[in-house]
Formats: sequence, structure tokens, C-alpha cells
Amino acid sequence: MDKDRIEGTGHKFKRGSVVLRWLLPNIPYIAMLLLALVGIDLMPPVIYWIILTPVFGIISIAAGWHQFGTGTQRLGLVYRVALDWCALLLALYLLSNSDLQAVMNVNARSLAMVTLLALGTFVVGVQARAWRICAVGCVLFLAVPGLGWLHRSPLLVAAAMCVVIALGGLAWWVSQPQHDTASPSAPATPSR
Repeated sequence: MDKDRIEGTGHKFKRGSVVLRWLLPNIPYIAMLLLALVGIDLMPPVIYWIILTPVFGIISIAAGWHQFGTGTQRLGLVYRVALDWCALLLALYLLSNSDLQAVMNVNARSLAMVTLLALGTFVVGVQARAWRICAVGCVLFLAVPGLGWLHRSPLLVAAAMCVVIALGGLAWWVSQPQHDTASPSAPATPSR
């Protein structure tokens, strides 16, 4: 068995690459967060959220699939998740209604859509028995007031970006193999 191989992925990484070992299985959840946060920041049209909803649904089903052993249980998971996301799509449609658009500005609508997405993500995570999906929902809940506050403070956004870059650099530096200057290649033999 290859010790450098990450279990279950089939990819080879250095043993010291902690970041890659953490990143690989969490890519779908990070993508969920990034897609939702980009939606808050860019304030795209409603079609963005309508397309994003089935993507979240597919990731949720894939995350919970292995939690259910039989075909009937898995089919139940698909039905429950599909109904939850259909209800969310209906709520998104109601938010995009022309009567409501006259009352809400674009910022408020984006934050409301992310709040709905956070609620749907958390509920589906509970139903799929996938703690990472629940965690994405919790982070999205926390991001709504946080991002609303950050939009008012550009200096704080710049400071947060510097912290993220510094943490990324630190994680990269820690994952690099350490080389000793006096590493013996063969044991020394005593001279007679």
C-alpha cells in the first residue's frame, strides 16, 4: 500500500501536503460557498439563482447518497431533496415577482435569495445526513449579515483579503517539505 496515496481518491500527493488532503474531498462544498458568495457580490439576475438551485440539489444528493444503504432509501432521499429544492425555487420565483421588485432593491433581493439558499441548504443537509452540507448552510447564514456589513466597509474587505492571502501563504509554506542541510546519505563508518 502506497503511504503517499490518499485513501479512496486514487491521487498521489506528498505526505506533508495537508492542504491538498483537506481540499480534495471538500471541493464541492467550497464550490457551493463560492457560487453563493459570488451571487451576493455580483448581484446577478434571478436566473443565476434558478440555475444554482439544481446544482446545490445535485451536490446535496451526492453528499448524502452513501448515508443510505438501500435503493428505496436513496430514492426517498432524492424525492425529499427534490421537493425541498422545488419549494426553494418557488420562493425564489416569488422574490423575483415584478410587484416585489418595486419594493426591494437589488442588494436586498440578493441577500434574501442567499438567505433562502442558506435555509434550503441547511434543511437538505439535515435530511441527507450530510454534516458538510449543513455547515455550508450555516456559513451562508453567517455570510448574509457579514457581507451586508462588509459592503459598507471597503477597508475591512481589503484587510480580510490580506488575512486570507497570508493564511494561504502560511498553509503553503507549512506543506512544503523541510530539508535538513546535514542529512546523511549513508551511516559513517569508524576509521581504524
